[in-house]
Amino acid sequence: MDSATLAAFAELGRAQRHTAYSEAASISLVAVEILHSLPEEVALIWKSEWNTGKILFLLSRYLVFFDASIALYYTSTANTVKLCEPLFAAGSSLTVVGVTLAEIILYLRVFALSGRSRWVAALLVTCFVGFHGTTFVFLARFIQSLEYAQSPIPTIVGCLPVKASAKDLSIVFVLIMASEIVILIITLWLIFSKFRQSKNRLVTLFYRDGLVYFVLLTAISAGNIICNLVAPPGYSYLLATPQRALHSILATRMVLHIRNVHGKTTNETSAIPLSDIGYAVRVNVRVDQDSVQFPRDAAYGEASTSYADEAETKGRRIQ
Repeated sequence: MDSATLAAFAELGRAQRHTAYSEAASISLVAVEILHSLPEEVALIWKSEWNTGKILFLLSRYLVFFDASIALYYTSTANTVKLCEPLFAAGSSLTVVGVTLAEIILYLRVFALSGRSRWVAALLVTCFVGFHGTTFVFLARFIQSLEYAQSPIPTIVGCLPVKASAKDLSIVFVLIMASEIVILIITLWLIFSKFRQSKNRLVTLFYRDGLVYFVLLTAISAGNIICNLVAPPGYSYLLATPQRALHSILATRMVLHIRNVHGKTTNETSAIPLSDIGYAVRVNVRVDQDSVQFPRDAAYGEASTSYADEAETKGRRIQ
């Protein structure tokens, strides 16, 4: 092996090592987040009844450890060609599944914010199926395009891909980013059309967290596209696991924030204008949560037929 080839392998090995560092850091970040919010999770999630919402939360919360660990093993160990192929297929597929689960939670948040509007529901379902269904199609095409060669220096470069469709992988990240941008646009439209004057804490939490989270997720999706298209060889997957971890953290953190604030809000006896995002107002706030099945402390509820100002007027009369 000449010096130029050896230098190229050393650079590729350095890139894989940096990717492994980002994967290990992502696992650590998720672990720290879980430990930090564990008391809230125990009180608001573990003690609630089993339903679709709870299952979505737990899968989004903990599945990341499996796919991130597979990705870390893929990039940091000396593997054979036969092992590299299934490792990458499993790790990348689970990563996209995890991102999809987290985005289901984010889509449901927008559905709740709309007051369970049927046309918004139809729009969300169409966008979700279109974007994420197509994402899995291009992911499958990318996995099928991969070809590996046996690494001459497995201690430096474990898995050595020699052929891959960068275009298909870029489309995967573009579709994820497009989904996030569309949801961001719908969220902004709902905020300015329905809740611009609202000062309710829960409404504020809905759009504040929503805007911040979607901006962050869109930014890291853009970073993945850039890494895949223009980064040096070996850095294509540098931000893949961080993106997966960020989806898990932000989606589950949003659920905990909403449950926590809603629990505090429902303990207040004053009139609270919650009807505009799915709550009926009485002397104490009552919530119907069938739409997403996050029991008791959920922020996803059935839309009231009254407007916020009508709810406030009724509340004053009761007082």
